Amino acid sequence: MEASERTISQILTEQICYEIPPYQRPYSWEKGNVELFLDDIWEAYQAKDEEYFIGSLITIEREKGRLYDVVDGQQRLTSLNLIFSRLRDAVDEPAKSELGRRVLPRNALTGDEETPRLTLRVRDQSFFRKYVLSGQPVPTMLRKEIITEQDAPKQRIVENLEVIDAFIARHDQTTLKLFANFLLSRVYVVFVTTASWQSAYRLFNVLNARGMALSNADLVKNTLFARLGGNSTRSSELEEAWLELEEQIGIERLDQFLAHHRSSIAATKARKALHEEFEPLIEASATPFLFLDGLNTSASNYLRILRNDFESTAARRAVRSLRRAAFEEWIPPLLAFLNAPVDGMNETEFVDLLERITYQNWIRRLAFSARLTAYFQLITAVNATKGADDIRAIFRSNANDDEFRVLLDGDVYGRPFAHAVLLRLEEADQDESVTKDFSGKITIEHVLPQALKDAYWRERFSDNDHRLWLHRLGNLALLVGIKNYKAQNFPFARKKKIYAERNNRVSFDTTKPILDAEHWTTDLLASRQKELVERAQRIWCLAI
Repeated sequence: MEASERTISQILTEQICYEIPPYQRPYSWEKGNVELFLDDIWEAYQAKDEEYFIGSLITIEREKGRLYDVVDGQQRLTSLNLIFSRLRDAVDEPAKSELGRRVLPRNALTGDEETPRLTLRVRDQSFFRKYVLSGQPVPTMLRKEIITEQDAPKQRIVENLEVIDAFIARHDQTTLKLFANFLLSRVYVVFVTTASWQSAYRLFNVLNARGMALSNADLVKNTLFARLGGNSTRSSELEEAWLELEEQIGIERLDQFLAHHRSSIAATKARKALHEEFEPLIEASATPFLFLDGLNTSASNYLRILRNDFESTAARRAVRSLRRAAFEEWIPPLLAFLNAPVDGMNETEFVDLLERITYQNWIRRLAFSARLTAYFQLITAVNATKGADDIRAIFRSNANDDEFRVLLDGDVYGRPFAHAVLLRLEEADQDESVTKDFSGKITIEHVLPQALKDAYWRERFSDNDHRLWLHRLGNLALLVGIKNYKAQNFPFARKKKIYAERNNRVSFDTTKPILDAEHWTTDLLASRQKELVERAQRIWCLAI
């Protein structure tokens, strides 16, 4: 390993080219990073600093003095290419040619473009070369396509070019040339070279141990390439498989998916960092390619869950309900089932049972570890190719219908599950032709108010009745819009007018019977309570 101080002019020279190796993450600097980077260098320029360091550039030397893989420093090096490309486009000759040869040199005799100083990952390189290094404008339709497809690396490039353009627009040509000269001659990096892929692998992990911002996905990918053993003939094949994963899931949620996938295989709580948990899983696979094939299959099924892409209305309704839960521990067992379906059990039945046990354990206020027990038992059984009866038995053994019913028959208002339960009860008796989706501000209203201030309520409810019914399902109504606290103590007739107005905007079937009632009484409350609890039993009890 060698390290030396070098100016930007010395690292962006015609003799040297850099490539971003496939195990690296894509370009991810956001607008704020580039703004800060430019501002810091500008301040140093204005202060006429003799030297300004911007960090390290750690590389693998693949061809002596000519070709290097970038292990660390990709974000700064790519951003410098963006800056010099835009500075080149903003100045006239001979400065334009001088800056151009730092990013994309041209043959002086033919004018043809030669090898660029920096080559990004395969997926991003053609875009980078065309719209950054060659300076072509990004078409409006392409910008929209990048946003629609959530192509984060290209979106970052476009946004950061806009930041650089705004900086350039604030200065005249003379100033920009002087600033470019400062960048080339006074800005330094510590240039580190290693001789082998194995050294780079160690460096990569050392950087992570020192708190560098490497995601778990980066390190899982690094482990896969380590398993490949530096076999360059197959590294591009592995990169393509990883790019397929990134394209499916999106870089921003890749770590989240990997956590769920690990749980869907291991059926244990993570004891180490996520990338460390993956090491034995990757080692146990016959090849890194087989492991990635499984990962991509799992990613497709994970997207089905996120998009609620299920054939039956009942399954979609159950998944929509599951996504209202305050936790996501239900995702790994569903992912395990989709990755390895159980003989004799279709998706609709599994999702239905999963919703039942999830809501039971949520309403029973089971702790995190207790909830995981049921899910891990399911994952273990699915991965062991147990039959449908064994899976059903696990659901039943982890349920407690009686305790669930007692708790749901008690106070519900203010509980974490209140909104989710009422919304699910709202769609429970709809036939399969009806799909309800709720958005916007939805509030829970007490029909019998929280304070017995009005004579109407004092005449009909004792203090004991008030305490008994106030927070139970039978006294709660879903309404759309911001809660009107001034209205909550009104007599029943006036409250009904408010309910009717709000229910016209979003129709809640469970609220309509309230509007049909002449008066709000204990008998009506008891009847409504019984009906809603029985509806909840049909949805979530296992013995039904």
